[in-house]
Amino acid sequence: MAQNSVANAGRRSAEIELTAQRAQLRLDVTQAYFDAALADRLVALAESSAVQTDKVLRQTQLARTVGNVSEFELLRAQVSSANQRPIVIQRQSDREVAYLRLKQLLNFPLESPIQLTTQVDDPVATNAAVATAAAITSDTAAVDRATVRQAAAAIDAQRGLLKVAKAQRFPTLALTSQYGKVAFPLTGFPGSGDFRTNWTVALGTQVPLFTGGRIKGDQLVAEANLREAQARYDQTREFASLDSRVTINNLLQASEAWQASLGTAEQASRAYSIAEVRYREGISTQLELNDARILLEQAVVNRALAARNLQVARVKLALLPDLPLQTTGATQAQAQSQASAQQASQQSGQQTQAAAQQTQTQQSTTGIPPQ
Repeated sequence: MAQNSVANAGRRSAEIELTAQRAQLRLDVTQAYFDAALADRLVALAESSAVQTDKVLRQTQLARTVGNVSEFELLRAQVSSANQRPIVIQRQSDREVAYLRLKQLLNFPLESPIQLTTQVDDPVATNAAVATAAAITSDTAAVDRATVRQAAAAIDAQRGLLKVAKAQRFPTLALTSQYGKVAFPLTGFPGSGDFRTNWTVALGTQVPLFTGGRIKGDQLVAEANLREAQARYDQTREFASLDSRVTINNLLQASEAWQASLGTAEQASRAYSIAEVRYREGISTQLELNDARILLEQAVVNRALAARNLQVARVKLALLPDLPLQTTGATQAQAQSQASAQQASQQSGQQTQAAAQQTQTQQSTTGIPPQ
């Protein structure tokens, strides 16, 4: 019974680990998807900024031709336009890497094209995510986390091994039986009447009288492993509670950041339009125009990043009960719990073999009943 409980605990731990890895894969795919969508938005923003700087350069060149601006203004416009090209190249490279990562997680061929159906900062989808996140009732109790349940299964396994170690003190009785047909032919091959029935019955008993302290040592080791598993369970539960609070805080932070960025991008776009008109009419400087463009880029990037973080945090909270712990210490504790469960299974197998090899007294009867 004790060995069965150890095996059942190992099976539960394996099932929990499988569920946790599936949840982690879903989270990884979600992150990769919205990273690719964010990369798309950043590429579009960089290309738009490049178009704006080229437009300013053409206006400055025309104004320089008629003598309305100085050579310094022309040089500034040329440098600003040239500096935007490496940014576009870098954003395009980042997008390619993000798409390759998404294809790898989805098990798609890397050379096959893929098209996203979601814009990272789409107001409709993101506002729906905010409403969904506010209505989520996911259980964030520490005892329901996958890693904590694995640690509990490790405790059950160690308790079973302790029972196995204590059971070695009791005598064991084994009854075995073998039944078969044997023949002793006088010629090369036996005939149908040459076969006789051979039935062997063996009764064996084992009494642990002189073990040299081995049983006591196994019991002490099993008790120490049980206390270690209980301490690891308490530590893992604390890490799970911390991870749950961090996840909820990240979701609230992303939601508030999205709400704060709703009107900022529109205001920055309006400010840049005004600065562009002022510069075209000659009542402002190129420095003011560049400052408005940089503010617009920052506002759009902040909005897209807030939308990406909100979507990922929402999915993570929904998958939280089945996710592995994200902190370093908790990850180490999870690895130790899995190693403990494997060690428990190995110890159970070793103790079973040792008990089978320590048969000290056997009584057997062998006979050939008449036909």
